Parts: sequence; structure tokens; C-alpha cells
Amino acid sequence: MIYYVSQKGNGRGNGTEKEPFATIGQAAEIAKAGDMVIIDDGVYREWVDPKNGGLGNNLRITYIAKKGTHPIISGAEVISGWKHERGNIWSCSVNREIFKEYDPYEDEIYGDWFNGFGRVHHTGELFLDGVALYEAASLASLDEREEKGHARWFACVKEDKTIFYGEFPDIDPNRHLTEISVRPFCFFPSKTGLNYITVSGLTFCKVATQWAPPTAFQPAAVGPNWSKGWIIENCKIHDSKCCGVSLGKRADEKDNAWSKDPSKGGAQTYTETICYNIHNGWDKETIGGHIVRNNEIYNCGQTGIVGCMGGAFSDIIHNHVHHINDRGEFGGAEMAGVKLHAAIDTVIEQNCFHNCINGLWLDWEAQGAAVRRNIFYENNQDLFIEVCHGPCTVENNLMLSKRNFLNVSQGTACLHNLFAGELFPSPDTGRFTLYHQPHSTALGGVIFVYGGDDCIANNIFIGRYREHPLLGTGWYEKYSGTFEKKSMEDDKPTADMNKTLPVRIFDNVYYNGAETCTLEKGARFAKNFEAKFSISWEDGHCIFSTNLYEAPVNLKTGLITTDLLGKAFESGQAFENRDGSPIIIDTDFLGEKRTNTPSAGPFEAAASQFILF
Repeated sequence: MIYYVSQKGNGRGNGTEKEPFATIGQAAEIAKAGDMVIIDDGVYREWVDPKNGGLGNNLRITYIAKKGTHPIISGAEVISGWKHERGNIWSCSVNREIFKEYDPYEDEIYGDWFNGFGRVHHTGELFLDGVALYEAASLASLDEREEKGHARWFACVKEDKTIFYGEFPDIDPNRHLTEISVRPFCFFPSKTGLNYITVSGLTFCKVATQWAPPTAFQPAAVGPNWSKGWIIENCKIHDSKCCGVSLGKRADEKDNAWSKDPSKGGAQTYTETICYNIHNGWDKETIGGHIVRNNEIYNCGQTGIVGCMGGAFSDIIHNHVHHINDRGEFGGAEMAGVKLHAAIDTVIEQNCFHNCINGLWLDWEAQGAAVRRNIFYENNQDLFIEVCHGPCTVENNLMLSKRNFLNVSQGTACLHNLFAGELFPSPDTGRFTLYHQPHSTALGGVIFVYGGDDCIANNIFIGRYREHPLLGTGWYEKYSGTFEKKSMEDDKPTADMNKTLPVRIFDNVYYNGAETCTLEKGARFAKNFEAKFSISWEDGHCIFSTNLYEAPVNLKTGLITTDLLGKAFESGQAFENRDGSPIIIDTDFLGEKRTNTPSAGPFEAAASQFILF
């Protein structure tokens, strides 16, 4: 069955092409497995709460933009009737009936690992001509000079109305479009287990989302809410107060346990969260396996894509993720372009991350994850893998920010990457952390992250940012090159770097003074040559320009395979694809075939310019 939605009808349609539904929600009430909902142009100010899911890849429910259109699902409503108060301050009174689900202007952002920098923040937002203003700390502070020069707002919640105060320098807001976010979701089922839904070609924006830690329900503008097999593709997701897309955790009674009672600590409450959900049905057959591809995600306060457990076995491919938490209004430990916990067998490929507080952060149990063919630049940090026991592969990426990779993990293979900044490995022997049975959610054990068990091979280190002390593999100098047996007596928290697992470092190439460590074999250096690069955007494409291949240095290396990489020490899982087939790194960043003596770095062919995205 095909249902049609359009705002051009009379509002009393039956879902046919001639008499379309006026809202997407009308179609979402009745669409069943195998049905398609075609959505015409317009701004749909509604929370689409699907009532049914599909039954498999061949029996999906699909919500798709009509060809040639760009429909918008907005979490905001227009407000008007601003009154001038004083100076640049105006006020607008809104009847609270506008808030059907809840009032985001009395809903404080809250949760585990949230940092409000000593003040209250709310999930709502005020927009002027589509641009979010900054929430002021108080009504009185609107009259104080703001150092950053940002236009601001504050809301006073009364019994029957909410009064908005806006700072509008030199303009009359009545002559502009002003909106407030009023809904907690744009497209998000209220119940779990609605599988195999596709959303394609839509825009989701201006939504009042709550903080999404891994130990609580993880809301976002759009997401499957603890289901299986969704496809989110060709969409724009922007201006969510916290998260754009959620592949994350469902709600349960243990949510935000650490904030409610800090006596156990965050690591322990997270471990209990994982165990609780395994006991209650988190497995490969029922949860995860989503595809998020070809989307643009930006202007979100916490993450572009968030997920704890629900993002396992998924593909996150060819998304443009940018300007995440670049406003810096609030902070916390859960902020990145993509922030995933328990990304078991998840593939993150061909994405472009820039202007994010963190580009990609894989936290706990990124076992079997593959990070490949991505571009990172102008992030505070490009990649962070935290307390994973491996295996995890990081291959054919360009990491061009000052801080490229914080590796508080072990069992990671870094292969054929281009690093412009710092690669910093560090053990974590202060927490017992989880690993799993191969390609499964079933627990394999818990242990410290001793550090090491890494393979760093066939990479190029440019050494562009000279202010960093050790550019290259220098931070591995204190790691071990051989295996040292540990007794049970040694299995206790320790910061002794001599107890790291052994690492293998070979055949990397170094430019601009980047340094190797004494563990490396086959290092090559481009001496007396200054490597340069730049990033530009032309006609919607990201262009990488460089003189790297003019250097008189031998880039030829050996082919990387599963046989060479072996198994991760703690999990015992081989470096292999998620279907169990062997890895062979025989294609480059552009998908070009490599030879049996491939070039170091992400590109097989020498050139001065590459189209990256």
C-alpha cells in the first residue's frame, strides 16, 4: 500500500494521491509492513510516532520524500507578538497549551556525565530566522554585556503561560521568523521493537532533546528506539538541543543511576546497565543492525549520532557530520560527532567529521568495530577509542586535526592512515571493563586495559603541528615489545607502564620531524622535505591537496591480512570481518586496488589532489 502526505490538500484526505493525508502522523498510525509513505514538500510541525514496524528487509515500512521535494519535520512552532521591553530586550507570551508533551522551558538538561558549567540549561531553544540563540543564565543577565556577543534568550515559566525574553540587537523580531522548540522528537517511536523502518530524504530539525548518556534512555530527533534494522538515509538532521540521531539505549528503571546515587561510580553503573540489558534481550537477532548513510548532521549540542548497545552490528556510512557542540554552551563526557558505546561489529566508513568537539568516540566494547576511509579535520580531537580490548581496526583514514587519536584501549590495528597530529596511547588500569564473545553480545569477561596489543603499520605521519612534543609513534616508547606473563597477583590496578601488552610497529613513514620509537622496524623518513596539505570544499566535494608524493622517500610496504594481525589478546577474537571472513587491506581510501607491495598511507596512487567526499 502507498500512502500520500501533502499540506496542499484540504486536510481531510484519506491518504490517496488525490486526497492525501495532511500529516505524516496520520499515515504512521496505519502504515504496516510493506507499505510506503510518500511525503510532499512542506514544514510538518509534528512528532511522528510510528505505530507499526516492518517484518524484514523485504517487508519494510518506508517514509520517503516525494521526488524533487525536501519536506521538513520540525520540533518547533512559530511564535509572534513580541513587545519591546527595554534596550535590545523584547518579550513574547506563549500559552502553555502549545506544549503538548511537556514544557521544554522547565525541563532541565540532566543526566550522568552532564556538565552544565555551574548553571541550569533547558532542553528548549529559541530560533531567529532559523538560527538558535543562546540561553542566558538568568533574566537579569540579559541586561549584562555578554563577552562573546551572542544574541540570547531566557524563558520564565508561569502557571498558564511561558514568557520568552529575547535579546535582539538592532532588529524588530516581529519582522523576522521566530520559533521555539516544543517537541522532544521529530521521528521516533514511543514504543520499542518497531523493526525495519526506512526514512529517506527528510529533514529533522529544531527539537528539544534531553541529554543522552549511555546509562539512560537516549533520545534524539530521529531514531529507532531499541529496535532492529532501520535505515536512515539521505536526510538532514540539525539543531537538536542534544542529539541528532539515536541508535541508543531504551528507558529502564536503572536510568541515570550514577547521578541519583554516586556511591558506586560511573564505570560500575555502566557495567550493570550492560549486564541488565543482556539479561533482558540485547542480542544481535533483535537489536541493532541499522544503516545510517548519506546524511548531513550538524548544529547539535551533544552528538550527531549517539548509541549505547543499540548501534551494534550497524553501518554508519558516508555521513557529513559537523559543528557538533562547537557552541560550547554545556559540556560532559558524552560529546562527539558520533559517540557509541558497545559498538560491537559496527562499521564507520567514508564519513566526514569536522568542527566537532570530538569527531568519533568509541567508548567501551568497540570489539570488531571497523573505522575506515573517514576524513577528520578541525576537530578538538579526531578519534577516541576508550577501554576496548580489541580487536578494532582503524584503516585508510585521514586524521588532520592537532590531536588525531587518543587510544585508551588495546588490541587496535592502525593501518594505512595519514596522521597530521598526535597519536597518544595510554593504558587504563583503574577500571575493570568488559569484553564479549566474538561477534556477539554475550559477555566474555572483564579486565583492565593494560595498553598495547596494538599494530601500527603502513601509516604516514606528517608531523604538521610542531608544538606537540611527540608526533609519530613516539608515545609508544614506554610500551613493551615482548610479552611478559602476568600472575594473578599482578592483576590489580597499576600505572606501571612496563606491564603493557606488546605492540608491533613497522613500515611507517615520517615527515616534518615526526618521530618513531625504538620498537619500530622498517621506519622511513622524508628528510629535508616539508610536507604540506590543505582541505577545501568545491561544488559540494571535500578536496585534499598535498605535496606528500613529491618527497624522495620509499612508500612501499607489505600487505596487511588477518594472518599477519592475528588475534586480540584479551577477547581472543581474530582481526576479521564481522561475518568471520579474513581481513585483507587491499583497497585504499578511494576504493582503488592495492598491489602486493602497497604504498604507506591511505592512497595507493601518487597525486597532488584527491576528492575525499
